Amino acid sequence: MSLTLIALAAAAATHTVQIDHGGTPVEATYTARADIRTRTVGAHTPNRTDMRRCHWKATIMIDRQLSHSPSLARAIPADREFSGSEAGACTPGRDIGVRQIAQHQEKIHAHLMTVAQRDRGPLLAELDAIRNLASN
Repeated sequence: MSLTLIALAAAAATHTVQIDHGGTPVEATYTARADIRTRTVGAHTPNRTDMRRCHWKATIMIDRQLSHSPSLARAIPADREFSGSEAGACTPGRDIGVRQIAQHQEKIHAHLMTVAQRDRGPLLAELDAIRNLASN
């Protein structure tokens, strides 16, 4: 069984950067979110100990939103993943991945900061391209 949950990593997993582009301040907000997939493995037979385990894998994705232009909002490819397992079957009410992601807050925030720094060049290039299109 595979469940896909989209959850915010945490409210603290946002980072705002202000960039000066051609004398105009541009504010970019980066937000981390996790795509969590769970899968139950093992067997559960009557009169025996439950041997099922819930394997989870969370892929961290970063979304960028600009304060002055919602059209430039986009997801930034990120390569950070967390995984693990817990005893028992995966059920929708357990929220295993969400609880586990909460333990990795510091790593997620550090990754968010790194992605935001790495995105500075592409963001400026996108803003330049839009300015060039507008002036034609």
